[in-house]
Amino acid sequence: MADATEDFFHGLARRGHDRRLRAIDEGSVRFDISREGRTDHWLVSIDKGDIRVTEEATGGDAVVEADRAVFDRIASGEAYFLTTVLRGEASVAGSPRLFATVRRLFPPPPSSGGAATPGRRP
Repeated sequence: MADATEDFFHGLARRGHDRRLRAIDEGSVRFDISREGRTDHWLVSIDKGDIRVTEEATGGDAVVEADRAVFDRIASGEAYFLTTVLRGEASVAGSPRLFATVRRLFPPPPSSGGAATPGRRP
């Protein structure tokens, strides 16, 4: 059964290129996602916006560690990546520049409810 985390990584692999990531000449982020005593590894490699996703347990210029339930919330847009890191629900290690760019891969932060969006009429 597919879930938000798998859907997220498979979607990145299908995307193939993301112009927002052109600033990264070459870099990779390994995601270590744990659940029930098991850890799945996803390596996202980026080269001038070209994205490649593999299931590798080694490598990465940066590493994200998170529980599967937390990452499912991030991948589905229910939680914001940076907020989960600041709350200690996920951890990051490695290149801050790479994280600043890679966070663009995730869905936008959840809406604050009924707050109006600037420049948009209700």
